[in-house]
Amino acid sequence: MAATDPFIAYKEVRLDLDPSTQGSIVAIRLPAHGALTWPSRTAQKRPHVVDLPVAEDEVAFRQRYIATAASVYHRGQHKSPKSFLWRVLEDGKVLSIRVVDVVNVSKQPKDANLTLRLSFPSRIVPACIALSDSDAHDVLSVFVLTESRHLYTLTLRPEYFRNASSTEDNAGDWCKSFLVSAVNKVCHRMVALAADVLLLSFVDGELLMLTRHPGADGMTDSQTYVCPTLLTPGRLRMG
Repeated sequence: MAATDPFIAYKEVRLDLDPSTQGSIVAIRLPAHGALTWPSRTAQKRPHVVDLPVAEDEVAFRQRYIATAASVYHRGQHKSPKSFLWRVLEDGKVLSIRVVDVVNVSKQPKDANLTLRLSFPSRIVPACIALSDSDAHDVLSVFVLTESRHLYTLTLRPEYFRNASSTEDNAGDWCKSFLVSAVNKVCHRMVALAADVLLLSFVDGELLMLTRHPGADGMTDSQTYVCPTLLTPGRLRMG
């Protein structure tokens, strides 16, 4: 009987965290909530593409390169870009997002080799980053909750990871922020149930569901629930 090659169900691929090419990091500073306007068109003409400087010491190296939280999100609705690596850097104030597709199955002639380095005005709450895929549009929805109780909704299109100039003059269109007044306690985790529904859990067992209406800025509606498994008998309440 002729010998056959062994069946390989998985293939190991090395993921290099260094920039794939020089000048592939796009640095974007997000405005604080309540800012009336984004920087002027003239001011935004300054180059966004940067190269990270060499760390001067161990403290600078740890803040600039070592993530305090990270994960890979795989989209299920669209082909490419499909897999995204996000990392929290710079003492919790920077969110780095890059494409980590193993195979490019799209018809785009240019690879998605840019890394978006998003700087927030306040620290990101631990375990409060959620990503979601849209059924209707080829976009990646990124939700970030900061310590100032502001929820940032980022709608990232595939071309943002291919062309650095695509994020320069329209940041107010793809970045929205919303003050979540109901978040007045320690948040344990945030997950995206859909592209327009978020669920937040708190350390006392309370759950907060946020729903985004079509065309609204960020999240504008909320309903509060309480998880019965985390409460003692007699304390259950539904709101």
